[in-house]
Amino acid sequence: MRGGVTALFVATTAACSGVPPLQQVLLSPPQTARANSQASSWQVRRVRVPEYLDNYDIQLRTDEYVLTRMPNAKWAERLPVAMTRLLQQTIDEKLVDDRGRDYEVDVVVDAFEPQPSGQVVLAARWKVTQSKSETVVARDNTVIQQALPARPRDAAAIGQAMSDAVRELAFEIVAKAG
Repeated sequence: MRGGVTALFVATTAACSGVPPLQQVLLSPPQTARANSQASSWQVRRVRVPEYLDNYDIQLRTDEYVLTRMPNAKWAERLPVAMTRLLQQTIDEKLVDDRGRDYEVDVVVDAFEPQPSGQVVLAARWKVTQSKSETVVARDNTVIQQALPARPRDAAAIGQAMSDAVRELAFEIVAKAG
């Protein structure tokens, strides 16, 4: 009996050793890749995403109507939380000299995933309002396409391309509202 249990344990361990470890992907670039900044008076409200994106799975569009979870990789935090944080960090970086405006930024994401064409597509509706008067300062529907590297299309490459797309959205928001 003990020999059978030991053999089963060894076989199970050997079978599992061939599975790559789960990678946790961050949307924010490392601090060394970002400009030092102080908090601005702009407040990014929590980004709203479709339900299929409101989780830890990295979704890849593999066909027109098919999404597939990236194997062996997950977001380190839920995507709307990560997007909100990165938008706020990027806006704070861009507003080095212009911090006196009390603005609120609302972003609604319609789509955000790597495409079979080799691009990450971020489609979002956003608006910037003055905090006190609730006057709309700027609004737009934005579609950002960020190229993925030809190879490898691994978790790190996808994470970086998606991060670049979010940062590009922040640049556009500041340019149109700032």
